[in-house]
Amino acid sequence: MNGMGLGFILGGLALSLACSSFVAYSAGQCSAKSYREARAVMTSRLLATGYSKTQASFLMRNADRMISAHRTDSLNDNGRTCGIDSARAQVLGYLDKQLFPLKPGSGASLDGERQTEAFWGRKRLTVRELLFIGQFHGCLGAAKEHLFRG
Repeated sequence: MNGMGLGFILGGLALSLACSSFVAYSAGQCSAKSYREARAVMTSRLLATGYSKTQASFLMRNADRMISAHRTDSLNDNGRTCGIDSARAQVLGYLDKQLFPLKPGSGASLDGERQTEAFWGRKRLTVRELLFIGQFHGCLGAAKEHLFRG
């Protein structure tokens, strides 16, 4: 991976720390949206900001898989207060807050491909896909810490 790719990953890590801070602040609040609604919002935002239908489908399918791995019995006290659907929706809500101030038509080149270590089953990903994946993992990790046990 070249320096530019590394820069995006480091930038994603920095934003992930911001996600952790947001999660800590929001830990006691329940999502006003269901997971289905939060997923629809995220998919629409991805498409509106330049992600292709194929990219959005790929990213959301993998996000669904990872989020659904967290079951009701893994909720901690914070998570149990709101329930599993809300806890899952919060992951996408946190991700939405982190990824979007990304604006439609931004000048950054997010469509260049990078060779990776097969993140999410692919060895070649665009910068925009890597941005989503990095932010998603940061937000999922923060949610695990604040809404789930273990």
